[in-house]
Amino acid sequence: MHGNAAEWTLTTYAPYPYQADDGRNAGRPEGEKVVRGGSWYDRPIRARSSFRQSYPAWQKIFNVGFRVIAESDSKVLAAAGAGK
Repeated sequence: MHGNAAEWTLTTYAPYPYQADDGRNAGRPEGEKVVRGGSWYDRPIRARSSFRQSYPAWQKIFNVGFRVIAESDSKVLAAAGAGK
């Protein structure tokens, strides 16, 4: 979680305690988004996966990036694992 850039997430910021049904993981574009981890510019206290802060979705931040993921069907994964 610590490296070149902090990670911009799709999660809408909501205070703890976590509640699965509070809408934070709905993926809506509005609201402030969670940024996790630290970057090259941050102090060491931010260089951990549990550190989070929020920014408006429209705001450009020079030390925040994102990761591209591709979700796959579990049946495809199971078939690929069986062929090894």
